[in-house]
Amino acid sequence: MPRTHPRTLRQPVTVTGRGLHFNRPCRVVIRPVEKASGLRFLHEPSGIEIPAKADLVGDLSLSTTLVKDGLRFGTVEHLLAALAGLEIEHALIEVDSDELPILDGSAAPWVEAILAAGARNLPGARRFIKVLRPVEVTEDGRWMRVSPHAGLRIRYTIDFDHPAIGRQSRELSLDPEKFRRELSNARTFCMEQDVEFMRSRGLALGGSLENAVVFAAKGPLNEALRYEDEAVRHKMLDLMGDLALLGAPLLGLVEAHAAGHALHVSLVKALLADTDAWTWSEGGEAIRPRPVFGHRGHSAQPIPA
Repeated sequence: MPRTHPRTLRQPVTVTGRGLHFNRPCRVVIRPVEKASGLRFLHEPSGIEIPAKADLVGDLSLSTTLVKDGLRFGTVEHLLAALAGLEIEHALIEVDSDELPILDGSAAPWVEAILAAGARNLPGARRFIKVLRPVEVTEDGRWMRVSPHAGLRIRYTIDFDHPAIGRQSRELSLDPEKFRRELSNARTFCMEQDVEFMRSRGLALGGSLENAVVFAAKGPLNEALRYEDEAVRHKMLDLMGDLALLGAPLLGLVEAHAAGHALHVSLVKALLADTDAWTWSEGGEAIRPRPVFGHRGHSAQPIPA
């Protein structure tokens, strides 16, 4: 069963490193908050605050970037995935640069830091977004769908025209332990032939085999994979981070086929925009508004685990 109380950190925790794309040093301090106020980024030099919300997303080509008042925070998805995966949805994240550290390319270092800080409950009930009927987005043969489900379940398929990756599928019902064991260690990845192209555009300047899996024609250039299907697991990890942009934990089945950050965020925005497709829920129980002009029911049925 999902936790029923909102949570924050017990104490602040600091993480330092360099950004994947611009290779700039960055210091991140994740601080506890005193009330349920969501996940918020604070740019220390300017004092500008950016909530982790889908309507503030900017560039999505190679990572998830939040943009406000001319300021940007890039590569936020791994930290957001770690917080969401550990069921911590309320914290202030202070950052002194424009891109979060890539660390080892996975969410594992963020998870370790958060666990070291500990967690505590906040007053009130934990609020969920409970899916009532399917919502789907498509683009050029790629698609995503969210449907009713009792908890959070992800079904993800990737299909790369690359002999070392090919078609991979995985399905998981998520809780903090499963997230840590099955997804948190999966690293970001790219193709060997794409490295020079990215660098010609001024991107991936901080990338190396220490923070990414690089696939050549015969297999990864890294010494070993952490999972046999590490590529699809990392896509699921990215999706966890992008789902955090809903602003609340999700109760639903999320299916993805050949998707990426842009389609992840498109689904988040489509679900939020279709207010008949979801409702607020506390502890898994729907909060039913009092009818004003008559009652309109929903016939969606949950999908069994």
